[in-house]
Amino acid sequence: MLRQEEEYECHDYLEFDDTKIDETCRTKMTEWVFQVVDCTRLQRETASVSMSYLDRFMCTSSPTAKKARKDRKEYQLVVLTTLYIATKIFEPFAMDASLVSRLSRGVHSEEEIIALEYEILVALQWKVNGTLASPLHYCICTLSA
Repeated sequence: MLRQEEEYECHDYLEFDDTKIDETCRTKMTEWVFQVVDCTRLQRETASVSMSYLDRFMCTSSPTAKKARKDRKEYQLVVLTTLYIATKIFEPFAMDASLVSRLSRGVHSEEEIIALEYEILVALQWKVNGTLASPLHYCICTLSA
């Protein structure tokens, strides 16, 4: 499990020299993701997973990750897309790309979201089912009840 955890490790992209994304920006986007999850009655764990994908992707050498570290509009697209991916994997229904586009108020198209989805998955080496403390905690609590 420790070896697997190392494969999902990321660095603090907010500290990169070339980044325009700061802690405030990431905090606002995190709050927004949780608002979307709460309003759509998705599991809050999905928001956490989405942010994990975001952080891991932003630490990669992907051209879009590099661009998103310098451009808040691109960063927003990455946030939307990681939420889209997390929803597809962890929720009983998948969010449609058109809905995700509408969440951006038309700033980002369905096509952009779908194209970035693949780029994120490749950059993450398709490692989207990492170890998270919350599901493990839930299982332990359920067993002990």
